[in-house]
Amino acid sequence: MSFLSALLGDPGREVVYVKTESAETPETCCPVESVLRPEVAEAFKKRGIKTLYQFQYDAVQSIRSGKDTVIIAGTGLGKTEAFVAPILEEALDTFRTPVALVVYPTKALARDQLSRIRTLADQLGVRAMVYDGDTSQRERRLIYEMPPHIIVTNPDMVSQALMHVHKFRQLVSRIRYLVLDDFHVYNGVLGSHMYYLMRRLSRFSRPQFIATSATLGNPLEFASQLLDREVNVVEGPRGRRGELVQILVRPRFRSKWLEAAHLAKLCIEGDMKCLIFADSHRYSEMIYRALKLNGLADRAAVHRAGLSAEDRGRVEDAFREGTIDVVIATPTLELGIDIGDIDAVVLATVPPTYNRYLQRVGRVGRRGQTGYVVQILGNDPISNYYKNYPQEFFSRSPEPLGLERENDDVASLHILAMAADSPIKEGELSGYMSSVLRRLHEEGYLTKTGKFYRVTGRGRRMLEDLSLRGSPQVVKIKASDGRVLGQRELPLALYELHPEAIYMHGGATYLVKSLDISRRIASVEPIEANDLMTQALEEMEPHMEEVLEEGKVYGVPYQYGRLRIKITVYGYALKRFTTEETLAEYTIEPISYEFNTKGAVLFMPSLRFSPNDVIDWEERAKAYHATEHVVISAAEISVGAAKTDLGGISYPDGVIVIYDSHVGGNGTSRLLLRNFRRTLEVAYRIVRGCDCIDGCPKCVYSPYCGNNNKMLSRRNSIKVIEAVLAGKQELHIGELPKEKGIV
Repeated sequence: MSFLSALLGDPGREVVYVKTESAETPETCCPVESVLRPEVAEAFKKRGIKTLYQFQYDAVQSIRSGKDTVIIAGTGLGKTEAFVAPILEEALDTFRTPVALVVYPTKALARDQLSRIRTLADQLGVRAMVYDGDTSQRERRLIYEMPPHIIVTNPDMVSQALMHVHKFRQLVSRIRYLVLDDFHVYNGVLGSHMYYLMRRLSRFSRPQFIATSATLGNPLEFASQLLDREVNVVEGPRGRRGELVQILVRPRFRSKWLEAAHLAKLCIEGDMKCLIFADSHRYSEMIYRALKLNGLADRAAVHRAGLSAEDRGRVEDAFREGTIDVVIATPTLELGIDIGDIDAVVLATVPPTYNRYLQRVGRVGRRGQTGYVVQILGNDPISNYYKNYPQEFFSRSPEPLGLERENDDVASLHILAMAADSPIKEGELSGYMSSVLRRLHEEGYLTKTGKFYRVTGRGRRMLEDLSLRGSPQVVKIKASDGRVLGQRELPLALYELHPEAIYMHGGATYLVKSLDISRRIASVEPIEANDLMTQALEEMEPHMEEVLEEGKVYGVPYQYGRLRIKITVYGYALKRFTTEETLAEYTIEPISYEFNTKGAVLFMPSLRFSPNDVIDWEERAKAYHATEHVVISAAEISVGAAKTDLGGISYPDGVIVIYDSHVGGNGTSRLLLRNFRRTLEVAYRIVRGCDCIDGCPKCVYSPYCGNNNKMLSRRNSIKVIEAVLAGKQELHIGELPKEKGIV
């Protein structure tokens, strides 16, 4: 029986929608010899590339004219060749090296793509080398003493080398081109880091920028925001090489995690290679546990952040070589690493953006064979929305992306790094960066000698926390034998690593014995708990530190600014892993964490639901708590927010706080404000379209709710949103209530 027949014939799942896309070949433009210099054209032809697509021609001409250029085109259509061609021509024309610094988001991707660049460069005598943490001392000396024309690297290496390697700073001062491939990943917190890294590079070099992406809704705006320059956007087709069958399914009698395991089993039985995506390490481990319970653990492996590079490399090699058939990945395999033929991609969670859905779809059928993509829908608001409106799932456009430039934590670290790269001259920085510089000087992280700021010993110790992959506030997870299993960012670590939490790692379960927030260490020990999981119970206290902006969005007054959030975990719900049924709730010694972020305070219409004050207070609490949940859920569709990008709290008087859940901010709450009408419209369709009595996992429940989804009313939320959409009430900005809100 074929994979598709087996999938369609299982009564345990509902097939919601099937869409088939035929292979699409873009229209060609012109022979390579009519565009490229003869030697480069000949190298292209030897690789089987005899003609250029129109977007490739446009990109080459844009780069040749000296414009900062952004190339947008589908996966596998030749974006690399479009920017490599003018770089190769420049390399043949100059004795000055290096010509280009090509930056890929990860070390693994950079090394994977180096071989692709070399297939052209080697024919022309153009040297291309990789520069990363695994580059040997001998190769590094060669790069410094006889620089190659093309240096392939990653952002983390650039950041460290700028601080510590004088010869690297000399190298980058000579580059003509700086290429950012897959630059759509530089949004959110990583985007904040990348923005400052580009500012640090600009002190030594003013290269011409080239950026590429297969998926991006606002390339002109986003590139200008990231690079701080005006850019020329070249857009190509979004076609693909092979036929693609996309299927929306919803399990009837099992969880999403068990459904993903069932689909993986179908692939194994059909001799197909399957890549499963989940949007958190916890979910990936849950799927692996489900496979393990089915006796298939030896045919599958987990690939996620938090595992060592060596462990991830072993998984990639095993999958490529065919010793395992299934890989369960977080977004670590979303980008273009070549891990061989993939026949099917299973999405266990709805990707946070359509951009990322397209990236994941691009992993399958890359050799031209028919590929299958199965999107699993669950009992959550977004899944229910797409069950009701399946055509909308496939008719979306890539979302706009954003980043937060004024993230205090990120800015502080990079301004210290900037001073470590080279002393900062008085007056060199302006505006927000200048204010951060002065604060760092006042706090003793920088010292001033004459007109220059330099890093102090205290500042260098702070720089030990500099990681581009997120907040410096991380908790290390230690086993009872002293091994470090991994790490989790705060504040998320507080929810997953509180005392008595069940933590999943590598298919095994651990019990958290203690969490020391001050030392950033969680101690765990193995436990047999294959069918158990925990969900934190919490209280939250927000405080507006500084209002940066205020006004009205779709008639709703708001304040946007710097927030101080205090989270206190006071207990947890013990749940059954296979059904997510709550078995009991327990209290623990409260443990708290405070952090600064950005967020919005929304002053919603204050409605009355009952003439009885006691009853009315409870109904209002249910109304605004449910509205907070559904607005955050709707942001996944309206602005492409990941499930953990936003947090919230509500109050019975109609105040709702929605904040960036990353330390310092990630730009998502600002995007929500900019797209508030669309967010409300999606939220309204979610609550109106559900068939439950007054609230369920399909509409207003949240897997991250701090009180285990109590005090929620779908019907009351409908009235709140209808009041906003009607615009009949005159609303005004008030103050954050003093009493405790509902998380």
